[in-house]
Amino acid sequence: MIKMKLFKKILSIWISIVALMAFSIVYFPNEGASNGNLILQALMVLGAIVSLYTSRRETSPSNRAIFFNFALLFFVSAASFLSAFVGYGIFPGDRWMQFFAPQYLTLAYFFLLSLAIVFVVIDSLLNDILTYSKYITTLLIVAGAFMYYNYPFFQNPKYSYSTEDVVDYKAIDGSMEVLSELGKPAPTSEEIAAITSLGAWKGGIQVGTLFEDQKVRRVSELLPYLRTENGHVPLIWKPLYLNNIYISVLCVVFIFLFFGYQYRNDPPQGAYIEKIIFLFLPYCSLEILHHYAYIKSVEYATLIDVQQVGYYLTLLNLLLLLVFFGLRLRFITSVKGEFYERELVSDSEHISRWRDAFDNLVVRLHGRLFAPRTPRNKA
Repeated sequence: MIKMKLFKKILSIWISIVALMAFSIVYFPNEGASNGNLILQALMVLGAIVSLYTSRRETSPSNRAIFFNFALLFFVSAASFLSAFVGYGIFPGDRWMQFFAPQYLTLAYFFLLSLAIVFVVIDSLLNDILTYSKYITTLLIVAGAFMYYNYPFFQNPKYSYSTEDVVDYKAIDGSMEVLSELGKPAPTSEEIAAITSLGAWKGGIQVGTLFEDQKVRRVSELLPYLRTENGHVPLIWKPLYLNNIYISVLCVVFIFLFFGYQYRNDPPQGAYIEKIIFLFLPYCSLEILHHYAYIKSVEYATLIDVQQVGYYLTLLNLLLLLVFFGLRLRFITSVKGEFYERELVSDSEHISRWRDAFDNLVVRLHGRLFAPRTPRNKA
C-alpha cells in the first residue's frame, strides 16, 4: 500500500514537471530542442525525483549521501533544459549568456558525475570512516582532477575563444576574406599562409610565430573548418569536450577499482547498488565516445548529428539505470528490504551479500553453461 502511494506520488510529480516543461517550450520564446534531448531531460527529471525519495528513505547515512549525489547529478542534467530559453525568454538577445549557460551547466554536470561515482567507490573502500570524511576524501580527488583540467574556464569565461585553434581560425579567416576581395575566392594553403601571421603556442600560451612551412601545415589543418558553415563551433567547444573525456576516464577508472575491490573482498553491499554502478560504466564510456566524436567533427552539421545519435544511445542506458533506481527504492520500502538494510548498518560483518533476481539468474545461467558434463559411454 505504501509503495503504491509512493509510486503514484512520484509519477504525479514527474508528470507535472514534464507538463510544465512542455508548456514552456510551446508558449515561451526559446531556440527549440530536439525530441531526443527533451526525452532525455524528462528522464533525468524522473531520475532526480526517484533518487531524492530513495535518499530520504535510506537507513545508512552513506547510502543517503550516495543517492543524494545522484539526485543532484540528475537535477543539474535536467536543468540544461533551461539553456534553450537563454538568449530568448531569459536574458533576451544576450549572445554571451547563450554560450555561458551550457558551458557552466556542462562543467557542473561532469563535476557531479565524477563526485557521485567516486563517492560510491570511497564508501566501499573506506567503509569504516564517517560519511563527512568520505565526502572530504572524495572532494579532494574530484576537485583536484576537475580543477586541474578546467581551471581556465573559471579564470576566463571566454577561454574557449582564446585557444590556439580559435585564434588561428580567426587569422586565417581574415586572410581568406582579403584574398577573396583580391579575386581569389578559393585560395590555396600556400597563398593563405603567405599573408597570415600565426603564433607558435606552448602550454596554451603564444610564445612566438611559426615559420613559413609550419604556417602552411597549420593552414591545411584548419582549412576544412573554414570551408564549412559554422565550422568554428567544433573548435570553440573542443577544449571543454576534451576535458569532459578526461573526467569520464576518471569515472571509468574508479568504476573498475570498485569492481576490483568487490571481486577481491566481496563485502555486503546495499541491494542493486553494484548494478547501478555497473550501468554507469557504459554510461561514462558513451560520454567518452560521444565527446571524442564531437572533437573529430569538422562540420557543424556533423556535430549536431553526432549529438543526436549520442542522445539516443545515452537514452537507452539511462532507461536501464532508472529501472535499477526504481528497484532500489522498491526494495528499501519493503519489509525484507528494511530489515536487510538495518542489519547491514548494525552488523555488516555477520551478514551475507543480498542476492536479487538478477544474481539468481546469473547463477542459474553459470550453472547451466559451466556445469561439468557427464562423459558419454563408449559404444
